[in-house]
Amino acid sequence: MPVSDVCVPNNEVMDNKLEQLLNKDDCYFIHYASDGFYNGSSPAPKISCIIIWNKKTQEKYRFDIQDHLTGNSLEQAEKDMLANFKTLFEKRPNVCFIHWNMLADGFGFKAIQARAKDFDIDIPIPDNDRMFDLALYVEYLAGKKLSIKQIFWFNSLLNQDFLDGKTEAEYFEQKKFGQICNSVHSKVMALSFVVEEIQDGTLKTEKPFAEPNDGLTKEERHREAIRRSQMRKQIINDIMEYNRRILQKKEENFV
Repeated sequence: MPVSDVCVPNNEVMDNKLEQLLNKDDCYFIHYASDGFYNGSSPAPKISCIIIWNKKTQEKYRFDIQDHLTGNSLEQAEKDMLANFKTLFEKRPNVCFIHWNMLADGFGFKAIQARAKDFDIDIPIPDNDRMFDLALYVEYLAGKKLSIKQIFWFNSLLNQDFLDGKTEAEYFEQKKFGQICNSVHSKVMALSFVVEEIQDGTLKTEKPFAEPNDGLTKEERHREAIRRSQMRKQIINDIMEYNRRILQKKEENFV
């Protein structure tokens, strides 16, 4: 159903659900990139990259069109990538996802599913008990809708890898798949930090420095925001290195 039709329960219920999912071995943060929004027509928008990451086990799996380009057309590479993504549901039948607005009609699981069907690949969508929409919960906490870029910006989670959806679509046409993949990865990791802020009660839902009361100058706050962003970037790099060394074997099972 459309996100707008979902009744948002109180935050205690949502907090409990989020905590329960985070404790599951088969729960992953997920994000993806495509070359446009899905409007219900066929063919659906092309998918360039899907990345999932398990905060509990530190497992990360990448389903990336660039990994299948050698000896293949772009269309065949995309088909192979989506076929590999389908194996996730076969190997993890109880998989759960923490996502940002991927239950919308024009973006998310329906779009991925529709594109897979263009290749006669049937990808299931988990039921609501195994999904957690951070966008919907942040809207509840903030009392207003916020974009993924806004929530990252407000909480010093934007970095140089972040691309908006329009740029990701343009980069698909330019075959800049590496930069798209980096963008998706940065969003997945930033979503996990959004959850940390929610759990700590420190999530910021307003434009930073709008009403400063800490005695700092604008330049000092800017430097502090950069410092926090760099710290989190280093954490992301450390996790990537850990995954590369320890989880490479597992990742190859899906790629």
